[in-house]
Amino acid sequence: MQDAMISMPEQWYTLSVADGVDPDLPGIYEWQIEGAGSYIGRYTHSSRPLDDYARHVRDQLLGGIYKPSNPDGWRRIHRELYAALLDGRNIELILVENCAVDQLNARERVHRKERGTINGRRMTLAECRRPKPMPTQG
Repeated sequence: MQDAMISMPEQWYTLSVADGVDPDLPGIYEWQIEGAGSYIGRYTHSSRPLDDYARHVRDQLLGGIYKPSNPDGWRRIHRELYAALLDGRNIELILVENCAVDQLNARERVHRKERGTINGRRMTLAECRRPKPMPTQG
């Protein structure tokens, strides 16, 4: 598998922290993926958006499976991040806001409704929105 030979770049996304946000406190994050949209999530520990997604993308690069009981169970965000990395598209992770743990679900719903365009069902890599190559001039 050719994709398995691709290495994971150290800086594969840009991290932005909104004014006043403390990454060590629970909050809401947003993945913005060029050509795909935004994914909204919540975290109690910033390792979720900072480390867990990198592991899922790296596992796909290595040709791995999601987990033995569900080998192709990658969530849509995992597939979109992987496709964007392969295509060289811009990926930005934004720590949007801090909120109390008991408010995470409500705040996540608000942000999802406003701009969570790729939150949702599981999908195959073939279903990811990959930009068409630019036509060559000749």
